[in-house]
Formats: sequence, C-alpha cells, structure tokens
Amino acid sequence: METMMIVLFAIGAGYAILSAVVGDVFGLEMHAGELPFLSPTIIATFLTVFGGVGYMLLRNTGLTPVPVASLSLLAAIGVSSIVLFMVVIPLQAAQKGTAKSSKEMIGLEAKVIISIEALRMGEIVYEQGGTRHSAPAKAIEDATIPQGAQVRIVDEMAGTFVVEKV
Repeated sequence: METMMIVLFAIGAGYAILSAVVGDVFGLEMHAGELPFLSPTIIATFLTVFGGVGYMLLRNTGLTPVPVASLSLLAAIGVSSIVLFMVVIPLQAAQKGTAKSSKEMIGLEAKVIISIEALRMGEIVYEQGGTRHSAPAKAIEDATIPQGAQVRIVDEMAGTFVVEKV
C-alpha cells in the first residue's frame, strides 16, 4: 500500500513539475472545456495529495489501509476543490474575458499616438472593455495622419488596423 501511495504522489508531483518547467514549450497543459474538475491540474493535485497524505498516514500512524485511504480521499477531495474554485475556475474565466476580436473593432474610433505617414505604419490607442490598448496602424489610401488625430478603424489586416481620419 505504501508503494502505491508513493507512486501516486510521484505521478502527481512529476506532472506538476514537468508542466511547470516545459509545459508551454510542449503544450502539456490541456483544457477540459466545460468540465474544469477534469483538468490535468486538478487530477495532478488529487493524485499528489492522495498519495502524499496516504503515505504519511501509513508511515506515521498505526492506522490500517482502509481508514488511511478514506482520510487520504477526503484530504485529496478537499484540496482539489480548493484549487478548483480558487485557481482553475477563476483562470478559465479570465482567459475567456471580454476581449473583442480585431474584426469587431471596425467602426470604432481611436487616437493616433505615433504619426502615420504615407506608405508607413504608425500606432493608435483605443479603448476596449475599459482598458486602453495600442496597436500598429496604417492609413487608408496611404494618407498622412498626424499624431493626436482622431481616426476611425475601417479594416484589420494581419494584426494591423487600417484607419481613416475622422
């Protein structure tokens, strides 16, 4: 039973360490969509706590395997629930956010912060969801638009807004 607890702990801890170190590089973090309690983070947390608590109880108490498994299960469910409601769900909500796509910005007004010259890009600043953002911009028909001018976004091409002077 101790061996099983150590193996479960090692699997959970190993996954946590591996995903923290190289998760972004290899895309180890998978998303569970509408079932956040099945996310790899929660599964790794459950395994790590279940194995760790189980091993510690087996080594440091005279309890038999059934009470140890029961207490480990309760601890793992408790810690996993805390991580789910305090970390995973808020992060998923933040990732969804209220950000609009660039195409949805067409028609909105912005301000030029770096002048846009003929055949050259400049930069605009606009407000989206109460937050100010800046983005590269070029003028429609290669016009020159000075710094501080109000513009309207008329198109978006490859991350660059096409604007016209208001």
